[in-house]
Amino acid sequence: MEIDLTSIEMSRKDVKKRLQLPVQLTESLAEDIGIMVGDGHVAAHTHKGCTNYEICVSGDAITDYNYLTDYVSKLKKNLYNLEFSKFFAGKRRSEFRLQTYSKGLVGFYSRIGLPLGKKINIRVPEIIKQSNEKIKRAFLRGFGDTDGGLILRKKYKAFAYYPSIKLASSSKPLIEDICEILIEIGFSYTVSFDLRNIHSKTGKISILHEISLNGMEKVEKWMAEIGTSNLATFQKFESARSMKRAHRDLNSSDISQPI
Repeated sequence: MEIDLTSIEMSRKDVKKRLQLPVQLTESLAEDIGIMVGDGHVAAHTHKGCTNYEICVSGDAITDYNYLTDYVSKLKKNLYNLEFSKFFAGKRRSEFRLQTYSKGLVGFYSRIGLPLGKKINIRVPEIIKQSNEKIKRAFLRGFGDTDGGLILRKKYKAFAYYPSIKLASSSKPLIEDICEILIEIGFSYTVSFDLRNIHSKTGKISILHEISLNGMEKVEKWMAEIGTSNLATFQKFESARSMKRAHRDLNSSDISQPI
């Protein structure tokens, strides 16, 4: 799918930095759009007649650090030929952020459907909805690596072993759009709306809407068809599979013991 760049304005700094804007919707761009819908921020701040065009991606300073520095920053460099600043943020430096300023890139993100400022009631951009399944899977990979994740629960055992993919957002329309995509590409799931969430670090209360893909069969399907670009998530998945194999082998050994 082609992207019309004709009305996107670049600043002199954009030209100097040799900003490049994609003209085709590729899987890499779709993944970046998913990342921006998840943990991204696009804004134009005007003060005393001067406008700053800001783009940033934020994550946890511990769990997301390697993903942001090793993968996301390189993805954006390859897509836009821009270097993003990398720094810790927040009162306790608990957040890690990639950030840059670019009039052209803000205009580009706006063109493909990302809102400026707060992402209240954000939806899956139409350019993704109208694309093929490969593009939609790439978008889900980016979103899943930012506003989603793999968790392990104890369920019926004494240790955490039962895997679930969770996708959560404060935007109900976004979760509804993602549900439609999951059905289209052959995934089953459960969805919960209006969940009361208390932030583990700040104590802030928010209302979230959440999609769950529970159990190893669904998680394996996600990893095989959508995947993850976050090494920590992949390692957790491999650990869960190893525990499952070890438990199955132990049960088989018990059954085969002579009486």
